[in-house]
Amino acid sequence: MDVDAILNKGKGQMFMIGAIFIVVGFVLLKGLLSLPILAQEKNFQDTSYLDRSLKNIRSEYQYASSIASMQGNANASAVYLYNISTYMRSEFDSKIIYVFIFYNGTTGNFSTTIGNFLQNNLSGTINFTNSIPTGRTFALNDSTSTVMEFNSSAAIVNVTLNYTLQNNQVVEKFYFNSSTRNYVAAFFDISLQESGFFVRSKSTYNRTW
Repeated sequence: MDVDAILNKGKGQMFMIGAIFIVVGFVLLKGLLSLPILAQEKNFQDTSYLDRSLKNIRSEYQYASSIASMQGNANASAVYLYNISTYMRSEFDSKIIYVFIFYNGTTGNFSTTIGNFLQNNLSGTINFTNSIPTGRTFALNDSTSTVMEFNSSAAIVNVTLNYTLQNNQVVEKFYFNSSTRNYVAAFFDISLQESGFFVRSKSTYNRTW
């Protein structure tokens, strides 16, 4: 066989082998470069999922408050909030605290329900302007609630919720309108956590009739 032909054949095989290595190298490099993009995409999807879940849960709490306010005994119906909190705990890694207030426009009495689903015990006070008494202390184990009774005749009642959780002090403020009409006010602090991501929402609900 011609020596030149043999050399040319060998060179052709080397070029083919080299081309194969180059193609394989590009494929591997593309895969490595796409890993951060895939990780970012997954992080975005996880965060979006938590955000959507949080919005849906917040809407469910507002809906439950609305349903409770339409019952004959609105305060007793605050059990809706307790039930939905228990369900959310079973479905999500969630931390929730809620306050539900029902003001009776005929008597001037109002009841306050505080629910603790913060995955820890907490203690604190809830204070009201222009009310008798002006405030109460409370201590709640996780997944429990308490009901307290007050009276007020002022038009606007300011609420200050002050509690300690794992040596951290938290203060929340909102208000409700006390008049000759019935009134429901609610406060929700909801947080979700999953795969290292954390989202939180604070909201209020009000209805008068």
